[in-house]
Amino acid sequence: MAIPPEHRPLRINMVELLRQPGAERTSDATIDPVALDCVIAEGQSQPSGLVDVVVRAVAGTDDVEVHCHVSIPWAGECRRCLVPVSGTERVEIVERYLPAGSGHVAGSREDAEVIAVEGDQIDLVPVVRETIMIELPVAPLCSPECAGICPLCGADRNAAPCECSTEVRDDRWAALDQLRLDD
Repeated sequence: MAIPPEHRPLRINMVELLRQPGAERTSDATIDPVALDCVIAEGQSQPSGLVDVVVRAVAGTDDVEVHCHVSIPWAGECRRCLVPVSGTERVEIVERYLPAGSGHVAGSREDAEVIAVEGDQIDLVPVVRETIMIELPVAPLCSPECAGICPLCGADRNAAPCECSTEVRDDRWAALDQLRLDD
């Protein structure tokens, strides 16, 4: 199966790298999230541009440590006032990879964070895809002080305060309003 050209920087030949412990391989990629088949939940922020990935792989004696810096531009709506908001999430990923037949048991207690690799190639596409889907803001805010929209009249309370009472009352407890306790 042919590797799409945009995915090539996210593939690392592990066998070649392990021949020289201490050797490094770096690559940069700019990838369309659509090409990674990212599935984003409805209502969640969406990727708003190309994702930048900087990869640095360092060979150990029997494993490869991979550092990825991922920059994800996103756009969405403020969860309180519904104005458009955008930003960029920056994430660092660090993973260790071992050849599947190396004798180490990936996921064992001493190698809890090690991923076994079948074949010669480390494929970073699933890791980058997962990072994009997890790191996009689920419910962004335009600012921490956002007052939102009035649930009664629909006024934007960031622009001007409204006079609506937003007190929530439960009529089942109304009789207790008349109760007066002696000190």
